[in-house]
Amino acid sequence: MKKGGTALILGVGIAFIVSLWGLGWGFPLVLVPHLELNKIEVEGYHHIDKKQILEAASIHPRTPILKINLKEIAQRVESLPWVRSCEARRILPDTLLLRIVERKPVALLLLGRFYYVDEDGTPFKEPTSGETLDFPVNTGLTVQDWNKGVGIAHVQEALIFLKEVHNVHHLSKEGISEVHLNEFGELTIFTVKKGVRIKLGRGDTQLKLKRLEAVWKRIMTKQIPVKYILCEHPDRIVVGLEERG
Repeated sequence: MKKGGTALILGVGIAFIVSLWGLGWGFPLVLVPHLELNKIEVEGYHHIDKKQILEAASIHPRTPILKINLKEIAQRVESLPWVRSCEARRILPDTLLLRIVERKPVALLLLGRFYYVDEDGTPFKEPTSGETLDFPVNTGLTVQDWNKGVGIAHVQEALIFLKEVHNVHHLSKEGISEVHLNEFGELTIFTVKKGVRIKLGRGDTQLKLKRLEAVWKRIMTKQIPVKYILCEHPDRIVVGLEERG
């Protein structure tokens, strides 16, 4: 009797579950393959127009949403110069979400023509009309240097300096207009306000900046007319003065 009663209860339970599946749970699953794309949402864009993103995504309206290849869509959007990465997600029943992370320009690079450079030292596009050029310029490299693969390491060295210079008060207020790179990756800096040439060499960036800041503070306090500074070694700084008539 006990076994029979258990079997009866299980049988009723299974019948109840099957009934629920047929009436409620299974019905939406039958419809899912036929759901069509109705809306595309885009997040995270600032420099780029939404229309450009949608054109790059190239998704036809009414496409069955489960047949959309999310990876291919993301790759097409990432081909746009301003787009660092794109995440494509389905939001059922009918929406596609494109989450954009844009590149952040931190400098300009002169390689025959000007290019924006992102935080990784990657040149990603030429500035166009209406876009800002208010960035330090990296000069000294040639297209041949870049094609040989030596350019990006040198630019990254320059970007380390440009990032660290914001942590020192007096020199950051002076501003940096240009970072010149030679074939060995050695840096020569030109300031904005006074046009002072500062030869930094390569490496030991934080230590050199600490010593250079102390020297620059004294220069500003005493209003010393400086023409150039040699700071290739952090333990020896040479200050060249302007000639006075």
